[in-house]
Amino acid sequence: MPDANTPLPLPWQMEDWSLIQRTRSEDRLPHALLLTGREGMGKRHFADALAASLLCSSPEIDGLPCGKCRGCVLFKAGTHPDLKYIEPDEPGKVIRIDTIRDFTASESLTAQAGGYKVVILEQADAMNRSAANSLLKTLEEPVAWTFMVLISSQPGKLPATIRSRCQQLQMRLPDPAVAQQWLAAESNGMDTALLLSLALGAPLKARALADSGLLGMRVKLLGEFADIIESKADPVAIAAGWSKLDPALVLGWYNGWLTDCLRLKTDPEYSDLINPDQRKQLQGIGKSIEFKRLFGYIDDAHRAILAQGSQLNHQMLLESLLLPLAGRGSDNSG
Repeated sequence: MPDANTPLPLPWQMEDWSLIQRTRSEDRLPHALLLTGREGMGKRHFADALAASLLCSSPEIDGLPCGKCRGCVLFKAGTHPDLKYIEPDEPGKVIRIDTIRDFTASESLTAQAGGYKVVILEQADAMNRSAANSLLKTLEEPVAWTFMVLISSQPGKLPATIRSRCQQLQMRLPDPAVAQQWLAAESNGMDTALLLSLALGAPLKARALADSGLLGMRVKLLGEFADIIESKADPVAIAAGWSKLDPALVLGWYNGWLTDCLRLKTDPEYSDLINPDQRKQLQGIGKSIEFKRLFGYIDDAHRAILAQGSQLNHQMLLESLLLPLAGRGSDNSG
């Protein structure tokens, strides 16, 4: 049996795992796999487990790595010569052509230990056009026994030519019962249902939120959001404070509040909220914003989320969202 340091597929990934292992046993493994699905589904974890399986010299009957052979030992030590990771140098940066050329060189695509050469391309949608074109040449003329895994939460940003040359595997949200059972052992006794709701059902994202200080910060920011709408706070000052926090986290919370406001404005009894613990406050906020403006704020939030990977100034981005909220006051015309 593999030890605790050997990456294994997560409980909700077993069906996908079995599918890949079946294609492998039938000698139909693709030369490139595009893993998609929302953030927090464990795409990188799945890719690691798959790489460990392919580099293992004695995998178990279900494809799980043995954890003991030389390939497994090198994998766990992070020194396997036939495993390469490619990702942006810094968050928000692009993957440049030189990075792709470095590994597409003939000597980089040939396995040194025999067997597979595995390349995991994290945030594949971060490739600039030149890098994508360089990768395309390799996808069009694959090297035997070289297996590439492209990981993307926004596959629509990838050129269609790249997507069409990969076998796509979309990781779907797990059954809530399966996710909660796994999360219960990972969340220090916190409310697993709330964590999963805030994470939109993505278990690893829910685990990252399992911090009472973090959830307390969410409530604090929601109060500041309400104060802006009631003209009790300066949106520029609030944006300055929010800009010091994780952009993805703040924008996700902001979008979730607006979404819940719309749901409750449409149906006061709506049950499937993102922020069920803040129903009363969000219902009050929703009542104070007319439908047309609320839809506009949500559209702006979506655009801001998509712009996260760009070089836009985070504080200015937040100001563009919060300034239009100021002075909305009580408006029950919706």
